[in-house]
Amino acid sequence: MDILNILFSNLIAIPVIFFLLGILFSIFRINWLFRPKIHSLLTYFLLFSIGVKGGGAFMQHLTNDFFLLLGVILAWGLIQPFISYGILRKFTKTDAATATAIAACFGSVSVMTFVAATAFLEKLQVPYQTLVIAVLAMMEVPAILSGLFISKWKKESVVDNTKNLWIHTLFNKSILMIFLGMAIGMICYRLQLSYVPAGILMIFKPCLCLFLLNMGLLIGKQRKDLNQFSWSLTLFAFYTPLIGGAFGMALSYLFGLDVGTGTLIAVLIASASYIAVPAAVRIAIPAAKEALYIPLALGIAFPFNVLIGIPIYYFSALKLLS
Repeated sequence: MDILNILFSNLIAIPVIFFLLGILFSIFRINWLFRPKIHSLLTYFLLFSIGVKGGGAFMQHLTNDFFLLLGVILAWGLIQPFISYGILRKFTKTDAATATAIAACFGSVSVMTFVAATAFLEKLQVPYQTLVIAVLAMMEVPAILSGLFISKWKKESVVDNTKNLWIHTLFNKSILMIFLGMAIGMICYRLQLSYVPAGILMIFKPCLCLFLLNMGLLIGKQRKDLNQFSWSLTLFAFYTPLIGGAFGMALSYLFGLDVGTGTLIAVLIASASYIAVPAAVRIAIPAAKEALYIPLALGIAFPFNVLIGIPIYYFSALKLLS
């Protein structure tokens, strides 16, 4: 399968069609949005479902190789924000506070990009190790730690709010929903209640479609914010995911991962957080410009990965890991 066929297969996937419809509706000013509570409910259900799916697999595949892979990925999560910060300061005119926030976002992960990637693989009937969900759950924290270190190094953080920062980081609802789902999945695996996860996951794809429809509408509403980006900052949101994806692919090759799992590892490292990290950044780095770091992650990196990045990472995995 060549790259054009893979790209086309992704574009005609039902979840991606809903995402594109959301963007299209926004362009034509059909700006009907789900109420925030409904959007949050969809988000948390998707996160919980992902956790349920990975809980049983986590019990089955605990190996030394997994912990080694997890350690390397977490180390990259600590290092990547420093690299991104250096690039932003050297090649863009972004101020130190905003550059730190952007670097933290791009050093973390987008759970919803991961969800879109799993839907893509399942459409193509490509198997993957659901143990990678445990990696996903751990990858939010390192980038926040690095962002906090950079902000204190550059004297941009607010020390008085450190306690609140850790509460937002360690008890972030996104992370907690994944871990709660994993706990349910583990219990069901132990008690051999396979019908419980099956019932939960049965409505996963319809909820994903509704979520992506609303995401398309939200991204479309950010068009005015995107207009203020310089070319150098806009390009950062394109090449940084590709660099992360290349690192993830090299890592997958070294660990001998299969095509599906390697694709998801690349997606995780290539994605950028627009939920968990911004919540922490608002507290730690109030001087950072939210109108820049959130649209950059949500309005550019997210659609790029969903529409183009995931097929590229999968194609690379086919060539390298098959």
